[in-house]
Amino acid sequence: MAQSVLMVYEYLDALKENNYWMEYINFYLKFWDGPATPKSTWWGREYHEFRQSLSNHLDLDEKYLKDCFFIKDKDEKYYVCPIGTDIKNLNILAAENRIPYEWFLLFGNEEKNYFYTHTGFGAIHHDSIYYSTKIEQSLERIENAEKLISDNLEILGDDINGFQSLKKLHLIKDGIFNIKDWISGFNGKGILILNYGEICSFIEQNSLKDENSVGNLWEILDSIKSGELEKADSDLRFLDIKWMDISSNAAGTFEISSLQ
Repeated sequence: MAQSVLMVYEYLDALKENNYWMEYINFYLKFWDGPATPKSTWWGREYHEFRQSLSNHLDLDEKYLKDCFFIKDKDEKYYVCPIGTDIKNLNILAAENRIPYEWFLLFGNEEKNYFYTHTGFGAIHHDSIYYSTKIEQSLERIENAEKLISDNLEILGDDINGFQSLKKLHLIKDGIFNIKDWISGFNGKGILILNYGEICSFIEQNSLKDENSVGNLWEILDSIKSGELEKADSDLRFLDIKWMDISSNAAGTFEISSLQ
């Protein structure tokens, strides 16, 4: 079983609790000399000791402490992703053994990045893929995708049934509606990150650099827009096969099932 995650890092200056989070960030950086990210690792009692020290520093009972991941942009502005059971991870969506297609449509191909490690002699090992964009840009993209899909579904009507894979546009449209509703609840200045996470363990290492589902889906939508429906149907079928293979391997089964 493997998880992918979609995370919202909120613009610190736009948050009501920005003073608390700034204190948290400053203390964390002094304590660990580095930012808190999903790849951060705690050993033994380190997390307990950090929380205890933070409680003393803020003069705040430990039960009232909140945690977060945080990042900084090129302009030295901070963004936080609150985490923890009390917050119920409202800033994080997770999917098991797959990545929903509508998540890909939040990003542009040029926003692809990698987590990687150096393996010696100048060699680089690509560990995982992630995408990063501003929320306002993701909303603009997803609204454009939604309009294109809705318009073409209306134009095609029952003729869509003649294209086996394109029939899934109805499901993608439903997914877009839900993800747009979630993202719209955050300030547009925030940052949205798609992390392939553990999914990358089930993508061949040699093909990890070439994994391009974001670009593939936008090309499929471009083909639909241009009226090249057979090409779009064929390309979407190929994308389905790839992700059904990844998904079934991650789930530990070779059954073919719908990704949507």
